[in-house]
Amino acid sequence: MNYQRQLVRLPILALVILLIQGCAAVTQFEAATPGTTLSIRGVERMDLPKEIELDSKSTGQHEFLATTPSGHTLYGILPLRINTGNMAASILFFAPALFIGGFRDVFPFYQLDPEAGLLRYKLSEGDQWRLYRPTSAESNRAKTHFDGAGKQ
Repeated sequence: MNYQRQLVRLPILALVILLIQGCAAVTQFEAATPGTTLSIRGVERMDLPKEIELDSKSTGQHEFLATTPSGHTLYGILPLRINTGNMAASILFFAPALFIGGFRDVFPFYQLDPEAGLLRYKLSEGDQWRLYRPTSAESNRAKTHFDGAGKQ
């Protein structure tokens, strides 16, 4: 009887650990141009460089607006990475946890370059930057949020 209780508790404990661990990720934002500011949907505007914690996503994105002191802007959506560990554990123990805790995390490093219209990101400090240019649809979605209907 005691053995059966422990078998039931193990998946519950694994789920709790998964949900706590998979709810947010810390990321470092920097800018190619000193004095650049960054706005992310749901996060207060910040001066760069800055390290912040962002929620994991199962659906949705993190829209952003980067602005240089000279007025150049870059609107877009942060590229996210799939956290395969969270995904596998959720599938094995409790599939709805994919949507509760999320399985798509921010990358640990981003560099914004509004003057070039680029966002750079990488998984570890020693990696090469991956280049990302937001599509017009992504830029328009972020612009609508920050300059249009989403601004309240």
